[in-house]
Amino acid sequence: MIPLLILFLLLLPLIDQNELKKRTHQHKEMSTNTYTALDFSDIDTHLPVINIDTDGQMVPGESIEEVKGSYEVTEDGESEIKASIQLYEGQSSPQEMNAMIHYRGNSSRSFRKKSYDLNFIDNNQQKKDVPMLGMEADNNWSLHGPYLDRSLLRNYLAMNLTGEIMDYAPNVRYVEVFVNDKYEGLYLLMEKISKSEGRLALTSPENNSNMTSYIVEYDRPYRMESTLDNFLTYTYKSFPSAAELKYPQNDEYTKGREQFVSRDLSYLTNVIYQFPYAQGNKHYKSLIDVQAFYDYFIINELFRNIDAGHYSTYFYRDLKGKLTPVVWDFNNSLDNYQELAFSESGYSLTQGIFYERLLKDEDFTNGLIRRYTELRKNELNEKRINQYIDDTVDFLGNAIKRNNIRWQDMYDLSQYDTKNYLHQVDRNVDDYEEAITQLKRYLERRGKWLDNNIDTLRQYSHPSRHSHESIK
Repeated sequence: MIPLLILFLLLLPLIDQNELKKRTHQHKEMSTNTYTALDFSDIDTHLPVINIDTDGQMVPGESIEEVKGSYEVTEDGESEIKASIQLYEGQSSPQEMNAMIHYRGNSSRSFRKKSYDLNFIDNNQQKKDVPMLGMEADNNWSLHGPYLDRSLLRNYLAMNLTGEIMDYAPNVRYVEVFVNDKYEGLYLLMEKISKSEGRLALTSPENNSNMTSYIVEYDRPYRMESTLDNFLTYTYKSFPSAAELKYPQNDEYTKGREQFVSRDLSYLTNVIYQFPYAQGNKHYKSLIDVQAFYDYFIINELFRNIDAGHYSTYFYRDLKGKLTPVVWDFNNSLDNYQELAFSESGYSLTQGIFYERLLKDEDFTNGLIRRYTELRKNELNEKRINQYIDDTVDFLGNAIKRNNIRWQDMYDLSQYDTKNYLHQVDRNVDDYEEAITQLKRYLERRGKWLDNNIDTLRQYSHPSRHSHESIK
């Protein structure tokens, strides 16, 4: 027994650490031979089903076109309503829950097919953590209705691939959704980026202490209730984005803790933005999770996720850990940005938050290139990604057909408008098969461009590009 233990310890450094990361891939682990028993519909599906009962209330959150960043509220001026939620899975009786809900998203609030925020509560209207489909219990969930993404795959594909290489990416599960017993199509139930044991297991602050772990999001200021004062904001390095404190909130929030986060985040960013690295200032490596910054860059560039590093951009730091990015929202990736088309060539994140400075360090840039090369041989291999897409489509089966019948107008270009389609009209597909073909081809071309040009990132760390700069 002891010799075997010694052998294991000797071989441990040779084990690929990526293989140790566990990820539940619904299409691989859930049988398509199961049947979900519904007591209100006769659809035949193997997928879990969520039925939302609003008790006749209007769901708030629709965008108000005349006022940017403003959304409809109820007659009583509330931004969310209480709804009953039933979760059906297999032959079991439904899981009965209550939640406060509203429409969610930015431009997606104007889509015909809506997405929802679900905030579960108990009978006393207090937050209640609920486990969902094998995902750890939490009170806050996103019910994403892919609509502009005609493939229905972008967030599922990107989140799961990222979850294999990064310590955390939001877990996701496909479900079919009814609202007041009316079929609304195929949805993706997603974890929100929040502090909890099953998500970001951050250290809680001690009583009467201002020192705290934290989560911040950089996004459009008009979407925020308040912005966080920090180095990137007051130096306009993050413009036009601003930072919002996502944790601590509610009972764990204090003004003193917000000020601590502002100071800590400012210190971190100030260190990163110091110049020049060439004089040996590598202190930033002790403050950030360098590999996580590599992986965040790689997955978002492979998916040509234009918003990353500017909007919907999350970072967290545990009191005992380092600043780390978390992926979120790939709905607009792979040339699915509504207003503009983006070719498969070029970079998006080189001018993103932090990366505009990190790439000026030769060590960081070389490490990023090495990491990209490793991932493209294995986890992000083109053949593997294509097979992943095919297997997911096969798994979803008739749920795709039902969704596309419910939302058949999305393929009818005679109904083209600027809210529910890509601009211009010729960028839109005519059917689902074309959407999958478009997705695959763009990913393949994007991957090939990166394969052939990843070494050009070294130009950003060459002294000729930044030798004239100095800290102000």
